[in-house]
Amino acid sequence: MNEIIRIIMERRAIRHYKAEQIKDEELKQIIEAGLWAPSAGGRQATKFLICQNSEINEKISRINRSFMPSPNKVNDHNVNEKQISIAEDATIQNAFYGAPTVITVFAADQFKYPINDASVAAENMMLAAWSLGIGSAYIGRVEETFKTEEEKNLMENNGIDSTYTARVCVCLGYPDGEIGKGKTRKEDRIYFIKD
Repeated sequence: MNEIIRIIMERRAIRHYKAEQIKDEELKQIIEAGLWAPSAGGRQATKFLICQNSEINEKISRINRSFMPSPNKVNDHNVNEKQISIAEDATIQNAFYGAPTVITVFAADQFKYPINDASVAAENMMLAAWSLGIGSAYIGRVEETFKTEEEKNLMENNGIDSTYTARVCVCLGYPDGEIGKGKTRKEDRIYFIKD
């Protein structure tokens, strides 16, 4: 099988991470993959804030967690019973699952399709991470997370001005524990129009 297709099919969201920080060379490759993501009009209007400070990540993750509604049913593991999501377990308070590295992808407000640009950059980084043996998770609800004064200051102090909005966070770290299998792909999702 083609290596890229294999990685796409095997990648899983990781929600249990080892405390060990990922290597700088690995992080550099992951960021590079994000930089090479397609973007609307070729504008490259995304910026990446890489945080490896556990206190800051914990604080931001709890703000993000506060925007997640409580799970509907206890122990109803629709996502992955080996890598439980905050959507399934109200006792998980860290929305970043304790990942040692969190990349927040910001996109410029003045251009069209900022969510699309941020999402494809995130996907590129997650696939690159998996190819290096690093787990990842895509975290939404980020726009609200960066609207507090403290988070706005964090952006500004790190070179990201108010014309950019946080769109997605990518958690990164070495997987810890069992990963679990991917779900069987649903049928009846493909439709063709041919001559």
